[in-house]
Amino acid sequence: MAKGSLSVFFALIMTAVMGLIFTMGECIRLYELNDFAQEYTDMAVESALSEYNPYLWANYKLLAIDLGYGSNSKGPGIMEQKTLDYCKYNSSVESGHNFARLTADSCMIQDYTLLSDNNGAGLMTLGVKAAKEGLATQVIDGIQSKVDSINNIEKVSVEDKAKSGKQSLEEAKAANSAAKYAAEHDDNPDTHASDYPDPVEVEENPLDIFEILKESFSKSVLSSVTDVEKVSDLEMDIANAPSHRQLQSGTMDMESSWELTDKALYIDYLITNFGYFGNSKHDGMKYEVEYLLSGKHTDPQALASVVEQILLVREAANFYTITHTPSLEAQAEGVAMAIAAFAGNPAIEGIVKSGIIAAWAYAESTLDVRLILAGGKVPAVKNLDQWTSDVWHLAGVTNVNYMAKDCGGGIGYKDYLIAFLALRSNETLSMRGLDILENALNSTEDYKDVKVDNLLLAANVRMGYSAEEMFLSLLSSVTPDDVMDSYFLEKEKFISY
Repeated sequence: MAKGSLSVFFALIMTAVMGLIFTMGECIRLYELNDFAQEYTDMAVESALSEYNPYLWANYKLLAIDLGYGSNSKGPGIMEQKTLDYCKYNSSVESGHNFARLTADSCMIQDYTLLSDNNGAGLMTLGVKAAKEGLATQVIDGIQSKVDSINNIEKVSVEDKAKSGKQSLEEAKAANSAAKYAAEHDDNPDTHASDYPDPVEVEENPLDIFEILKESFSKSVLSSVTDVEKVSDLEMDIANAPSHRQLQSGTMDMESSWELTDKALYIDYLITNFGYFGNSKHDGMKYEVEYLLSGKHTDPQALASVVEQILLVREAANFYTITHTPSLEAQAEGVAMAIAAFAGNPAIEGIVKSGIIAAWAYAESTLDVRLILAGGKVPAVKNLDQWTSDVWHLAGVTNVNYMAKDCGGGIGYKDYLIAFLALRSNETLSMRGLDILENALNSTEDYKDVKVDNLLLAANVRMGYSAEEMFLSLLSSVTPDDVMDSYFLEKEKFISY
């Protein structure tokens, strides 16, 4: 049997060759370590990103991470630890596929953006993204048409005109009564009490009905136009709401330049995902859109504020209808002549006529609002066929069940909300939107401690890794003492919803 032998020269050559092979192996491994580090970083960060608050997504179509994870903890500390745990799991030999022996050592969220940053710009950003699932052009055109149909109506101070007409009539009556008294008691043979006829009293004076309606409206707006038993009575703690307290801020700058398209999409998002009268959806306050418009911290107050805004629009529209419809204007003029003819003063008759038209417009508007709150629609500006009330018989308007005729088309409650939203600033809608989100979250047992200024939208995450030498360690006896025996790597990942 032949015996093997190895020369010294060949042994030296083999040592050099093995050193080259191990060095090449270590270089390849180092290259792979970078790839593995980035892969583990991406997997860990995306896993952390998947832990968004489920309530916000299910109810408001918003993706955001509660940095407290249901607790009172503030800041990104818990998320950093969770991300590191995900990374350790993925890079573990037992649970992952870490053949390169890479160890996850640290996680730091360097910069991050919160939902409440920059006056709630994050809410608008996410809202616009959610609304983009629809057709932007249709959304813009639809919203603009509703805004135009309401804003194109010339505003009229109906209340001032009605009060002016009432005051002029009362002053004329007082002057007539004084003149009649003087004629009865003076010695002038040329003056007679019969020269001053008594004012005619109509059965249902529109100016008197206006005062009754106005007083009822001032005492309880909602009881004048709807069944108050069906109105929500919930409220929020406004003193501790996001719009009224000092908020913590993220460390990342957030751009917030908005265009018309963005505003239209944001309004579409709000009206689609927030609740309002007749369409309540969530925990906490029920009239969320009404709160966005008014800032009132109770449901009844918020609804009453919107009702008043609708009434003002309807007053102006109905005043226009009367003054531009000859038959309606003639009826108002007939009432004015009947109750003011005694004065014999055309100027007074004109003021009284204007007051009656205003009172009539107010009464018709009350009927309109009742129909709108009941789910009906009213044309932006009515015509004669669409008119409901009778100027000679307005007392029936005090009955809350009496409402305008439903013409089958026009502007409904939701349309008015959309138009009013378009008139509010982005900052106002966003900050009040944060109030609504936090109120809804805190009204549940699971999310009672969640704060909107602790909800993360975007972050820049840095992961730290270490690894020991593998192939070169086999040559430790033949390599210099200053050869590096450990590697340290850092990888970054930007995440956002």
